Amino acid sequence: MERLLQRLRHQPLSQQLALAAAGCCLLATLVLVIVAAQSTQSIQNTTLTDHAQAAVEQLATRAAAELATGNRLGLVAELQFYTEQPLFAAARVLDVEGAELATRGTVGTDRLTFRHAVRIDGDTAGSVELDLDLSAQTAARETLIWGLVALSFLLSAAVYALTRPMGQRLASNISEAVAQLDAISDDAPGAVNEVHKLRDRINALPLDLLRPRGVEDQSEAHYNDTAILCIALKHLPAYVDTLDESRLQSYVALLHRMAYGSAGFYAGDLAVIRQFGLAIYFTGHHAVGSPVLRAASCAWLLSRCSEAAEKRERLSFLPGMAIGLSELGRGDDGDIYPGLYTQAMLDELLELASEKVEGILLSSHAAEDAGLTAKIGIDVIDEKWMALGGVSGSHLELLERQFNILKSATAPSDEDTPQGFLPF
Repeated sequence: MERLLQRLRHQPLSQQLALAAAGCCLLATLVLVIVAAQSTQSIQNTTLTDHAQAAVEQLATRAAAELATGNRLGLVAELQFYTEQPLFAAARVLDVEGAELATRGTVGTDRLTFRHAVRIDGDTAGSVELDLDLSAQTAARETLIWGLVALSFLLSAAVYALTRPMGQRLASNISEAVAQLDAISDDAPGAVNEVHKLRDRINALPLDLLRPRGVEDQSEAHYNDTAILCIALKHLPAYVDTLDESRLQSYVALLHRMAYGSAGFYAGDLAVIRQFGLAIYFTGHHAVGSPVLRAASCAWLLSRCSEAAEKRERLSFLPGMAIGLSELGRGDDGDIYPGLYTQAMLDELLELASEKVEGILLSSHAAEDAGLTAKIGIDVIDEKWMALGGVSGSHLELLERQFNILKSATAPSDEDTPQGFLPF
């Protein structure tokens, strides 16, 4: 069955449509034939039952009159009258003990039998039986059913013959479209079905390049307020020229772990923006608070981790950091506009982070964030720079716990040994 269905799926479209229409027609007509056969049999059984019941009651009345007078010939004549009718195959009279008094016709065991008591002056004197011969009715019903079945197949064949030309006209339109696609391609599809050919041709097209980039394709996540923590790796240019390759890779890997771990607590998205610059983007809702507060908390963690790494590695890790607030996000390959929009801000923040000023600097827009000022203070440096100040008690406890986790995660396994403090 599975192989048959598989073969049908690869047939031409006109063949599939014609077979589907003919199959549906055949199924519908066969259901009607079954319903008609059941209905005819039910009506026939009801009619014959009523007729046979009336006949056996009439025979019981006549047999009672003949038995009362002892007229056996009259009793046999009554039975003969009923057996001469095509509906009844046999008729007989039984006494009260079930012994046969008179019979006519051929008594069978597989026939429908009707029985009625014979009463004389209110007393039961025996019973009469009539056996129905339904062979003629059954043969007529079977002939009707097979005739309707044959008619169903004829109608299905007619539907197939009418539907196939319509399917061919429809398939020809699809074939024309496939031919136009074949004209710009080197190889032709190997499928027989027109729809499969069209599908193969469409799948071969560079749909990603053909799909227009509209406003409806823009991600809402890129059009929300986004806090940007810009990180200037001030010491990395000097180490590129002074450290050997393995030591330099270890230095960069540690910077990566500290930045990635600090951003992970606050759902930050880490990215490289310049040769010696990183950016961490914070957007959307978070249990800790606003995007600016999350950026400031991440910067605080990164600063503390860098101080611990400097003591352990005997290298300078503390980067310059600046926080800004953008109306748009970083964008992606689905929508490049937000990324283009934030480039100017990234340049400004990177320049701010590169200043020789201690502390985590803030843009004027970021410093006005209510979520930030509720938990972290703002310091003004020389009436020009704004930087993060002290952290409130409850939020400071959270940062301290996160710092201890990061410290153990970023420290080497042998930090308690003398080798852990060597510069190689």
